[in-house]
Amino acid sequence: MGAVDAHSRQLQQNRRRLLALSPRRRIGSILEARRPAALARVLPAQDFYLTLAEASPAEARALLPLASRHQLDFVLDIDAWGRDRFSAGRLATWLERFAEAGPELMARWLREGDEKTVVLALSRVLTVYKLDPSVDESRWPPEPAPRTLDGLYYLAPVPRLSPKAFEGLLGGLALLRGAGTRVYEALLEQVLWAIPAEHEEEVYTERVSRLAERGFPPLEESLEVWAPSLTAEQLARRLASLAPSPGSPRPAASTALVPVDSDPLPCLAQALAACDPSRAEAFIHQGLARLGNRFAVASLAHLGRPRTHRDGLRLAFCHANLGLELITRGDEARLGPALDHLSAAEVVGAGTAAVIERVERARRLEQGWLRRVHLAGERLDAPIARALAGLLRHRPRFEGWEESRPFRAVEDLERCDELLLAAESMGTFLEERLGAGARELPELARLPAGRRNIEDVEWSAVALTAIARRVLGGGGDPRPLSARQAAEALAALTVDQAGTLRCTPAFFAAAEQLGLAPAAPFLAARLEDSAQAARGQTPPNPDLLRALLLAPPGEPDLR
Repeated sequence: MGAVDAHSRQLQQNRRRLLALSPRRRIGSILEARRPAALARVLPAQDFYLTLAEASPAEARALLPLASRHQLDFVLDIDAWGRDRFSAGRLATWLERFAEAGPELMARWLREGDEKTVVLALSRVLTVYKLDPSVDESRWPPEPAPRTLDGLYYLAPVPRLSPKAFEGLLGGLALLRGAGTRVYEALLEQVLWAIPAEHEEEVYTERVSRLAERGFPPLEESLEVWAPSLTAEQLARRLASLAPSPGSPRPAASTALVPVDSDPLPCLAQALAACDPSRAEAFIHQGLARLGNRFAVASLAHLGRPRTHRDGLRLAFCHANLGLELITRGDEARLGPALDHLSAAEVVGAGTAAVIERVERARRLEQGWLRRVHLAGERLDAPIARALAGLLRHRPRFEGWEESRPFRAVEDLERCDELLLAAESMGTFLEERLGAGARELPELARLPAGRRNIEDVEWSAVALTAIARRVLGGGGDPRPLSARQAAEALAALTVDQAGTLRCTPAFFAAAEQLGLAPAAPFLAARLEDSAQAARGQTPPNPDLLRALLLAPPGEPDLR
């Protein structure tokens, strides 16, 4: 019993050591080991597949023969299917790789692989004939006769199967037959009489069950990862109600367990370092890794692509970091207890719930004034348009100026909130204050100076022009300003602070009077940037002063 326990502990240590390595270093560690097959087989099937996917052709030829039966089954379960249909093209690619690894691997897969999958695979790439008077003549081989290994069964490849894959299959079948004709003949009989459509449905059902056992639930179940039940506020209250744990020092957990490339996730890293190492490891490998698989399935991307797995895992880690920030509210002392007392699903769910809250606001905008107002979507400022597009994607993302990634920190939510508030406020202003609807606003009937088409008139410029007119003593309509009016407005709305133009209290007062106070931070930044670019231009250059609408040259200077 002691020897068995020691062996189990050694396997766990080997698995831990391999998983801590990058895929390329992991390959070298396996191939250089004294018993490479034993080491390769301690990897979970998913990690073996991802390691294989990162391998060079030469490394793949060396790795594949080391795989266990279950690892080989997983390779085809994950990559030889497109949604709910078996892909003969992807299968052919793997048959080529099996062939490159040698006939022994092909024979082992034919003999030990999931029997129904093997039969389905062969029925999709081979046509089997049998030269036997007891079968219907339609099953006899045509002329000229295809290849045969025994004069009884004749094998013809489908057109899309490469010669390399076909020869590899023949080599594997020859080894299978050499070990005994019974298994060989039983396999070809099944392929001969299989009805692929019916067989595929049965294999697909069993494949779904196998993938679920390996951490990839069906789509309907995986989609639940986007519907968390508890918010960060609820989890924070639960955490606050727990008695504080004893303050005994703990050994630091390895933050190298956080495989998220260059994403800065300090909150998660601190929490992992503050809690018990075994808890940190379980939180990642039994918690975040499984949630990453669910995100991967829910993305509807092909599971055979390593990027699908990386993106799913990255999303789980980013939402965990976001959830921890929201739950602990900046209190570093609560990070360790959060991981001690909350599950990975709860922590990730808190981050996901915050993202979904913004998604729902984006949907209300999409179905509200953005649908009702003339050119509403075309005139959105680029940052707002990008933020909405990111939230309304199949799987929501944070869209910055130069990046597209998962939400990962409270500051991402704050930036998103600023843009959503600006869009909501400007929509209310346009509809309720200006009466905007399905037709063009009369003030914009003529194209303002510096604009090249009607879509080039951003809603922020419409709102800022109305603020400028309000400060100049008008009622707040968005009629384009003359050059003189624009200069007067800039003098009233901005002030020089250490060489940088900043909006004055008069700006914020006018925004509040027009019902644009929620949009004021966004509009102020827009005006400050634009005014800085046009600084020193007399009269103001409409190509540089993009935050205000200027009248075409020759327009009367009317208040």
